Amino acid sequence: MAMDQFSATDAALAGFRVAREKPKTVAIWAGLMAILSFIVAIVAVSTFGDKLTGLAEALEGEPDPQTTLAAMRGMWPLFLGSALYVLVTNAILTAAVNRVVLRPQDSAGAYLRLGADELRQAAAQLLLYVVLFGAYLIGGVAAVILGGLGAAIGGAALGVLLGVTAFAGLLAGLVFLSVRLSFVNTLAFDTRRIDLGASWTLTKGRFWPLFGTYLIAMVLAVVVYLLLFVMIAAVGAIASTAMGGGLAAAGDALRNEAATLKDLLSVAGVVRSLLSGLTSILLSLIVFAPAPTIYAQLKGRDVTETFG
Repeated sequence: MAMDQFSATDAALAGFRVAREKPKTVAIWAGLMAILSFIVAIVAVSTFGDKLTGLAEALEGEPDPQTTLAAMRGMWPLFLGSALYVLVTNAILTAAVNRVVLRPQDSAGAYLRLGADELRQAAAQLLLYVVLFGAYLIGGVAAVILGGLGAAIGGAALGVLLGVTAFAGLLAGLVFLSVRLSFVNTLAFDTRRIDLGASWTLTKGRFWPLFGTYLIAMVLAVVVYLLLFVMIAAVGAIASTAMGGGLAAAGDALRNEAATLKDLLSVAGVVRSLLSGLTSILLSLIVFAPAPTIYAQLKGRDVTETFG
């Protein structure tokens, strides 16, 4: 295969191939993620359990915006902490996946680190969030203005048509921007520099193959998530019933709710938390692995040590 080409199918399935070739590594990741998620959930429920219950009740049926906002009052530390948790864990996992693909010999600690590479991944993710959110804001304002002008010139029908068209264009633009910047994290890991321009250059003329690869990976991620969700709910329900909880406890397990510490520490809650760690890791592999795999192929890297 030429250095300027890549196999979209191989790249889309890269996450599954990593799981097949590195099962012990994936098992360690899943175990650590399950333990970490369980600890974080215990802290969150212990600290904000009543507020979480109130928010869940406010969102039932036809939620009232004022009631929902009132239920969310005082929960900003939880939201901020959750965002920080996602940023840190994603940075560590993204760096680990890049390390598996691009530096397979660097396997100490199951490819997990907490250092400069992970800091660059976090910084790259924040930069991408800012760029995409900024593009969304600018495009959204432009779409609203265009819809308003259309309504003023040709009536409500024209305004709606132009507004819908503009928002469709905004969505397409965000997808285009995301694909063109999809190598930022991999470049940050490989070159130790956060360079939006380098990703833009490397993806030039390759939008559709890249888009197709990422689309396949996302579809596979959704399928895997749905399958694992059903499995997790079923296992939780079976565990609840086996422990004498009966059909009511099984129903609670199938709803996959854990708004109280009692729910979280129940058999079903513990089982769900453990299996959720596996779900998180598998989804991260499916979503994060294609970019470094494509990058390695484009750079002519030998990935046989990773994929066999």
